[in-house]
Amino acid sequence: MVSMGTVWDRATEFLSDNLAAIFPLALFAIFIPSAISQSVAPLAVLSASTALGIQVVSIGLGAVSLWGKIAIMALALDAAAGRASAVATANRRLLPIIGVLLVIGLGLVALMLPVAAALLMAGFDFRAAMTSSKPELPPGADGFLLVYLLFLCCALIWLSARLALVTPTMIMERRGFGVFARSFKLTRPVQWKIVGVLILYSIVSVVSILAAKLVFGSVFGLIAGGDRPVTVATVLTAILASVVVTGFSVLASAFTAKLYLAVRDARGAIVDSA
Repeated sequence: MVSMGTVWDRATEFLSDNLAAIFPLALFAIFIPSAISQSVAPLAVLSASTALGIQVVSIGLGAVSLWGKIAIMALALDAAAGRASAVATANRRLLPIIGVLLVIGLGLVALMLPVAAALLMAGFDFRAAMTSSKPELPPGADGFLLVYLLFLCCALIWLSARLALVTPTMIMERRGFGVFARSFKLTRPVQWKIVGVLILYSIVSVVSILAAKLVFGSVFGLIAGGDRPVTVATVLTAILASVVVTGFSVLASAFTAKLYLAVRDARGAIVDSA
């Protein structure tokens, strides 16, 4: 049986033993893209074209961050191979992993279609919503939306747990779209443990990031605030928030890699024979 405590110990041990190899990847591939993205985000209020440009830039920076997480995960999966091997693995597997993530994104869109259909049949004013006004929710749709969104939230948490090993599986096994079935098989005996870890991680990370933004944002706003969308205060706040984001991203990548190794060793032979 896989112990989450043991996985956590292995992840923290890996981080402490390989900090010199991890730091450049975290700095250039996660921290800097996050800091840039959060710093320029307030400029989206200037115009529609500026908002579109920022979205394009954010997508590009997100791809860089994904590459960094893949490299750190590859290093955690095989630390003996070194950082150069992890970087080469990230270069090879980035596009396939993006393809799999796009498929997952399409699945999420499909799960949201009932919400759009219910709003459409109830007469929801989509045009008013797109023009940044606040249209009222049709009274006939609120009950269905409440029940469905509650179900959807629970389903997404469960699916996130069952698909938690998609990325390390693609790094180590190169299964293509068969990675979904593989992740489901590997996570079957520990799915509820992963759900618990995901909920705890989400709460701690979200609270930490919000605290960094609110506390430091307020302090910097008093010292170096201004009326412009981007000020010294907003940039400094984005930098400190990015430090927190980077720390949690590195930790999540290492933990996911060690979880994959633990589950594969405990269940791999059983799953393969089945």
